[in-house]
Amino acid sequence: MIKEARVTYKADAESEEINFWKSKSAEEKLTIVQVLREQYIQLFNKQDEYAESRKRLRRVCRIIK
Repeated sequence: MIKEARVTYKADAESEEINFWKSKSAEEKLTIVQVLREQYIQLFNKQDEYAESRKRLRRVCRIIK
């Protein structure tokens, strides 16, 4: 197996990343954010805190409506 390495300068990497995110639709961006949130919750064992914050969010949503 042939392995490759690519040298990328910081300025080039930043512009490539900006272009990457500009090319994604809003739905794709939200999906990626949700996946990252779920990974964070599982990685740092935050299930209880997440469940509690969802309860508060529902309560606030009801008051506003």
